Amino acid sequence: MLSLLEATLESTADGILVVGADGKVALQNQQFIRMWRIPPEVAANEDDGRILSFVVDQLKDPDGFLRKVQELYADACAESFDILRFKDGRIFERYSKPQLVDGVPVGRVWSFRDITERNRIDDLKDNLLTAVSHELRTPLTAIVGFSSTLERWGIQMSPEELADLYARLSNNARKLQRLVIDLLDLDRLARGLVEPKRERTDVAELVTEIARETEQVTGRHIRVAADDVVVAVDGPKVERIVENLFINAARHTPPGTPVWVRVRALDDGCLIIVDDAGPGVPDELKERIFEPFKQGPTTSPQSPGVGIGLSLVARFAALHDGRAWVEDRPGGGASFRVLLKDVRSTVDLRQPELSKSS
Repeated sequence: MLSLLEATLESTADGILVVGADGKVALQNQQFIRMWRIPPEVAANEDDGRILSFVVDQLKDPDGFLRKVQELYADACAESFDILRFKDGRIFERYSKPQLVDGVPVGRVWSFRDITERNRIDDLKDNLLTAVSHELRTPLTAIVGFSSTLERWGIQMSPEELADLYARLSNNARKLQRLVIDLLDLDRLARGLVEPKRERTDVAELVTEIARETEQVTGRHIRVAADDVVVAVDGPKVERIVENLFINAARHTPPGTPVWVRVRALDDGCLIIVDDAGPGVPDELKERIFEPFKQGPTTSPQSPGVGIGLSLVARFAALHDGRAWVEDRPGGGASFRVLLKDVRSTVDLRQPELSKSS
């Protein structure tokens, strides 16, 4: 019977700790030890106080944690549920109930559940709903307004007025399309549904073409300096990387700020560098801006976004076994860098044609 109980406790996803009325550990499963990262010598000790002294430094609020433990040990019949937040970002649910034998409390059972991923998904959903309800409304409202104007007054408008209205309508439609595509891609990446489709690609030509197209959308002049680079990458994903970096530069710098892009050949791939002469990125944000729905403090109200463009840049780079990061540009501004690895083993090199899309 004892073996069955132990097997049951070891099969659960929760970390379980049972402490007797004498303060000695009566039972702990391996999941509890793994979750709290307890060394073998500490786990082998039956003193609950020693375990507490080891785990408490991992928490954001160690005093609150210990205070709750003391309250529960002082009231043998009390039950409790709360949330524990760790310094490294993990989040646990903590349950505590008295251990009863014939209705008499003889100890206390602690149960811990790791909800870090669930909390991350919940936050992602909340941010997604916020983005859909707020950020998408701006271009959508503009599209409806311009369409209504055309419907009511289009016949009476001059060719110049019509051309301006069509341009505004097209620009907002592209913004809306880009926002929707970014949101859908983020969801697919989070679920592991995106795999790179590598083909031999002229990255220099691709980047030059995207720069030319983005200049028309953002009104920024983008200076291109590219090595002759042909590597095995997913062309459409690289297009999205470069486009998002250009749009990010336009969104977070004053109008007219210069933007430069360089493509460098490496032995095992290539490096794409997008520099601007804007305010730069503070050190405390250099990593956070690559997280979903995180934005820098200089977002332009004339260029709406949902804060996922750089997140997609980082994730698309990771699909190519590379990475994305930002440095301070010498002379002022930001220097965004994306490393893409060339994995030739995934490509049929007998096909000589170069591709910019799959």
